Amino acid sequence: MARGQAYPSERQFFTDSKTGVSIMKLTAFPTVNSKFYFHFNAFTPDSKTLVFHSYRFAKRDSEIDVFKVNTDGMGLVQLTDRPNVRGATVSYDGKWLYYVTEGYFRRVSMDTYEEETIGYLDALTSDAESASMTYDDKQYFVEATLKNGKRGIARYSTDGKEAEVIFESELHITHTQVEPSEGNTVAFQQGPDRLHRNIWLIDRDGGNFRPLELPYGNGHWMWIAGTKRIMTNLEKEQQGIAVRGEHEQSAELFANGEHYWHGSCSMDGQWLVSDTNWPDHGIHLLNVATKKHKVLCYPNSSSCHPQWTHPHPSFSPDGKLVVYNSDATGIPHVYMAKVPDDMREELAR
Repeated sequence: MARGQAYPSERQFFTDSKTGVSIMKLTAFPTVNSKFYFHFNAFTPDSKTLVFHSYRFAKRDSEIDVFKVNTDGMGLVQLTDRPNVRGATVSYDGKWLYYVTEGYFRRVSMDTYEEETIGYLDALTSDAESASMTYDDKQYFVEATLKNGKRGIARYSTDGKEAEVIFESELHITHTQVEPSEGNTVAFQQGPDRLHRNIWLIDRDGGNFRPLELPYGNGHWMWIAGTKRIMTNLEKEQQGIAVRGEHEQSAELFANGEHYWHGSCSMDGQWLVSDTNWPDHGIHLLNVATKKHKVLCYPNSSSCHPQWTHPHPSFSPDGKLVVYNSDATGIPHVYMAKVPDDMREELAR
């Protein structure tokens, strides 16, 4: 397999038997196929193309490549062919796939598949995970294990002029996300502490370390686009989704009564989507203004420990599509649900 290689469509169409929602299964190759984590940007801005991960072989230690596919199920093309591709995310202008490998910061053209190296940090190992970018596509942040054994957060500029580790910790850091509209605040999970806080904030230069006063988050959270507020799924015992901005007096409960597990928001900040677990009551669509919600579809995934068994639902930029994972066939694949207009209208009233 090689970068730029095109493949036949693997799409399959069906209807959710309980909700009647139209579903497309985008992948069929018999290895692990998995959508990007829900707070990564995985779409081009026109909502016509998305990217996903695919294992090269049916082995637990297989290398992982990134592919793109159109939202009509056509146009399947391989984008990466290097080892240890980590922190892959699509630029908000849709032109590039950015990623790191062994400290190198690289990008691949989404159109021509040409690849170039932008920057390098010797401090990073290959163990990089969550990454995010600012909306202007000028700054890229990624967490990684450092060669000194600590966990760190690195910042690269996409013009190649900056590359530095801005924060280090003896504790494990995950789910690193820059506030995308201005890029002045970086949030990450580390904890929880004795007050059950596990979302922490730093400034873009790594200073001013402080907690977000939003206890009992389960670690699955995301900036609500353009609002400087963070939404988080709560621990199972708390049963809900809560939202808080750093300077707000208290958290706002958006939904309760279910164990919402992994939630994400639409680009316009008007919609949330979340899977559920213990028990699995489907993927729920929620309107931010009315707080009304309804089951969109049932992923029927095993939802066990491996990440590719978690639905991790997320929106297309136009909010009309929800992409999720499921291993309902016995092999993990990427699925896409079309959000019905009448469901959106019902929840908005």
